[in-house]
Amino acid sequence: MVKIHSDRGGYSKAQTPGPQRAMISTPSWTVRKSHHVMKDRWLGLRADDCVTPSGHIVDPYYVLETPDIALVLGIDAANHVILVRQYRHAYGGPSLELPGGAIDPDILAAAERKMREETGYIFAEAERVVTLNADPARYANRMHLVRARVTAAGPAQPDPAEDIAVVRVPKAEASQLAQSGAIVGAVHAAMILIGLSSTG
Repeated sequence: MVKIHSDRGGYSKAQTPGPQRAMISTPSWTVRKSHHVMKDRWLGLRADDCVTPSGHIVDPYYVLETPDIALVLGIDAANHVILVRQYRHAYGGPSLELPGGAIDPDILAAAERKMREETGYIFAEAERVVTLNADPARYANRMHLVRARVTAAGPAQPDPAEDIAVVRVPKAEASQLAQSGAIVGAVHAAMILIGLSSTG
């Protein structure tokens, strides 16, 4: 039985959890009109006609829309972190990452599904930790960290286009990898450090 610590409702795009509430008073821009330059199931490029609080017109302002993502900091009974290594075409090389994928639509359900598919591990208990944005100037999506106690349940079953190697490292090594630049994905490195900071 999986023990879940969450309201499962998630944060709306307009909500901001925890200490980030200190930034809520920042004035927002007014969008006069908006249209999609292109849009498919994975990516949208939106052009907004904006007016700043001081009256300056910013037109167009381009926004990249991608699905919200759940990432899993999975820790096994021996206090090892479960990572995955795979080729990332935009980066042009291998990337050591947290398992995860698009939310459809529940954060914890998506996190558990991707953990099972990519690594063969399943949740024993899980909790949502933090929500970040990879680049607030350009990206509209959110990336949610789920920290979970996990146990091996069988072979991984990744998508056909994914060639994934499961990498199991002690927590201290995972932290060192994130701080050294060995984990090239900035959000993945940040999520690892945040997730490990309160695990002891």
